[in-house]
Parts: sequence; structure tokens; C-alpha cells
Amino acid sequence: MTKPPMLTAQQALDHLLSHAKPVNETETLAMQAALGRVLAESVNSLADVPPLDNTSMDGYAVRTADTQTPGNILKIAQRIPAGSMGMQLEPGTAARIFTGAPVPPGADAVVMQEDCVIPDGSTDEVQVNIAPTSGQWIRKRGEDLTGGETALIAGTFLRPQELGVAASAGLTHLNVKRKVKVAAFFYWR
Repeated sequence: MTKPPMLTAQQALDHLLSHAKPVNETETLAMQAALGRVLAESVNSLADVPPLDNTSMDGYAVRTADTQTPGNILKIAQRIPAGSMGMQLEPGTAARIFTGAPVPPGADAVVMQEDCVIPDGSTDEVQVNIAPTSGQWIRKRGEDLTGGETALIAGTFLRPQELGVAASAGLTHLNVKRKVKVAAFFYWR
């Protein structure tokens, strides 16, 4: 009795794929349980990310109209740590601001602290040593994700980074394809 010829790897793969059936069944899982699964349907963000204009740098929120000439000195009118809301930024003032904090109304740029100097003996003034451009170091509302728009598309393999996007989008559960069952049989003589 003669043995059938051995298949090449490509022939074996083609044979297996010709008999494979797509997975249509889905299940809804808590996001933490969806790692390593495939998203069954596209999902939309439930919120804008970031939810407000915020700073991507520690520094000073300013009005570019007040800082057109490097070396201008501004009064530090407020301090805005992350998680706090600032007040209206008045002309001729700056707000000490920290990464992630919402940019106060009236400010249109952030100057990083390395481009500023506190004048000798001052406790409430800052010298801005550059002329910032409007929007500098500001992450705009909805820049990463816009509420109501697609955050992840169907068919996406869910890795930690995709689950992070889903969490940022305000999602707690995801509709995923059921796990596939795979078996391999080897014939040895």
C-alpha cells in the first residue's frame, strides 16, 4: 500500500480554510472579560475625549494677545491643578496650570514652564520668554474621540490598547464573537 503524498504547508492551510466556517454567534461581555476577543459590532463613543480643552504640558495658560513679545511679564492670577476648573483669564494675567487641567476660559495657549521665568523676588508674576501660537500645548475637546462617532470597528481584535479606547469612550460592555473551537489531528505512522 502506498502512502498518499505529504501536503505542503500551503496545501494543508488551503484545505483547512476551505472547510472553515465563520463564527456568527456573539455574546456581550464586561469590558475586562473581552481581552483577546473579536468585536462583533462597531461601537460609538459615549463622550468627547478629552471632555474639555486641556493642557498637555505643565506651564502657564495665557492669552496670545498678551504675549506677542518674548519677555512679557504677567500677573499669576490663578493656579489650576488637574481635576480643577479655572476662572476666566483676564487680560494681562496668566494661570499656573498642570498637565491634564482644563484650560481656563479666555486662554488660547499654554507656555511650558521651561519657557518661563519667575522674576527675582516675585511670588505672583511670570516672565514669558517666547511668543506662543494660539492653541499651543492645548488638547481640544473631542480631539481623541468625538461623542456619537465610531470608536472601534467590528472585527477588531481586542488588545489592552483597544480596551483602553473603549473605556475612554465610556463603554462598560462589548458585543464580541464567541470563542472559536480549534482542533488539530496529526496522523503518524
